[in-house]
Amino acid sequence: MAGVEVYTARLGRALQDLGHEVLVLTAVHDLGAAPHSVRRRRVGSLDVVDVVNTHLEGTLEATYRLPAIDRAIAGMVEEFRPDCVHAQHLLNLSTGLLDAAQAADAPVAFTLHDYWLSCPRDGLRMRADGVRCDVVDHGICVDCLADSPYLVPLAQRQAARAMQAAGVGRVLHGARRRAPALTTRLLRLLRRASPARPGDLRRALEDRAAHLRGRLADVALFLAPTAFARDRALEWGVPAGRMRVLPLGAVDRPSRPRRAGTRRRMGYVGTMAPHKGVHVLLEAVAGLTGPDWTLDLFGNADLDPDYGARLRALARENTRIRFRGPVPPDEQERMWDSLDLLVVPSLWWENSPLTVLEALAAGVPVVASRTGGVPEVVPEGAGLLVPPGDVGALRTALQRAIDGLLLAGPLDALAVKTAAEGARELTTLYAQLRSEGHATA
Repeated sequence: MAGVEVYTARLGRALQDLGHEVLVLTAVHDLGAAPHSVRRRRVGSLDVVDVVNTHLEGTLEATYRLPAIDRAIAGMVEEFRPDCVHAQHLLNLSTGLLDAAQAADAPVAFTLHDYWLSCPRDGLRMRADGVRCDVVDHGICVDCLADSPYLVPLAQRQAARAMQAAGVGRVLHGARRRAPALTTRLLRLLRRASPARPGDLRRALEDRAAHLRGRLADVALFLAPTAFARDRALEWGVPAGRMRVLPLGAVDRPSRPRRAGTRRRMGYVGTMAPHKGVHVLLEAVAGLTGPDWTLDLFGNADLDPDYGARLRALARENTRIRFRGPVPPDEQERMWDSLDLLVVPSLWWENSPLTVLEALAAGVPVVASRTGGVPEVVPEGAGLLVPPGDVGALRTALQRAIDGLLLAGPLDALAVKTAAEGARELTTLYAQLRSEGHATA
């Protein structure tokens, strides 16, 4: 999965290693399961509770406040009775988590991995056309959300519910897996045939902002991995007294030193989506000289079928560009050993990219976009930052790296915080929040 999920799993295991009992609550999209049902599973040593969210309500409100999800969460929290709740994200869940935590007398810490509080488009602060939203303007959000998969037209909701009632929900879910490009286009046509009315959507956006700001007091402490993320949260309305910058403890192993050498084995690791700028990288490498460089793309190129097709077209069957697919956790160390350079060509405001932290800990230098919190997590000498979306600047940096003119020297191991160190730090924080909560009760 993506960085938030990987970080959560590593933190959970590190907390277990310290002797704590951990339960992970997450959401799953499964049209073959009963909406809002709960199921349990194990992921390694972790107990995981899945709440099924099929997004068939079709409203913006249902993306952040949904009574059926609230009831499922409340039952789980009441059973587990946590001492502390650490929210990594509320996407696909509901703010009812805060009510459930209050009922259990458990303080809530909330890590801001992106900008979801201010942006309902998955927290990207970027429009569907790729333009970044430096300022939140609900008038612009109305146009941006017109094609949102969360705003489900009535005809689509009725059809999906009828199929579920007839027992063929799994067929529908399987069709989406087997033919993602076709189903994506069909669903987009349905949304465009029955779009949300701008006035209604504008009011829904105002209601969302008012509701989320009204719940800020129910979070004991917001944690921002970077000062950049903190500042965006403060601009939106999170009180300064409830904010703390706390870099992520996310890597599995202590850092290794960087070896000297040219950087010809390049790699991209992460989500294959337009805001990640993978197309910019492919356009940049198209102009590289020298026959001995390679570019490995690690990630699911079919997550966005149209974008995946665009990337493959840009690669033009160049044998030096290889689509490697997702990397299983037990093969990640081998992956880093196969790379000389990580490229992070993001267009959106990256916060604290897990892949950057992993690369630096593995002794792999980084060429990345100068965007969001990236300058805070790439120390001087460990990498090079270029303007986001600047194909020429990225090409120049990569050419210099493969020619041995950039990032070729050795480097001592960097102080990248491990998951174990982060868990110890957070355990102390959880205890403080719980003590403060009881002191003021």
